[in-house]
Amino acid sequence: MKIYISIPISGLDQQKVRERADMIKARLSREGYTPVSPFEIYAGTHPTYADCIAADVRALMDCDAIYMCHGWRMSCGCTIEHGTAVALKQFRNKNFKILYEQ
Repeated sequence: MKIYISIPISGLDQQKVRERADMIKARLSREGYTPVSPFEIYAGTHPTYADCIAADVRALMDCDAIYMCHGWRMSCGCTIEHGTAVALKQFRNKNFKILYEQ
């Protein structure tokens, strides 16, 4: 099952967020998922915020689940991703999973 990692990034220390995403990715992989990190998604050579969000949403739409990391409610990008996931579950794939970090 392919799972998108939705993690707050903007305004935070990029290196720390990347390390946290890598740890989450490793854990999800051990649990049998095929994780997709936003740090691995190509959005262009000099992407704008909108370019990044659009590329992330496109990647999310190819997944079977989303993993919402702590702090997602305070992140514009994560909120957009969550809304997309809810719509995917409601209208496209009833089996789409929305998982929340404990």
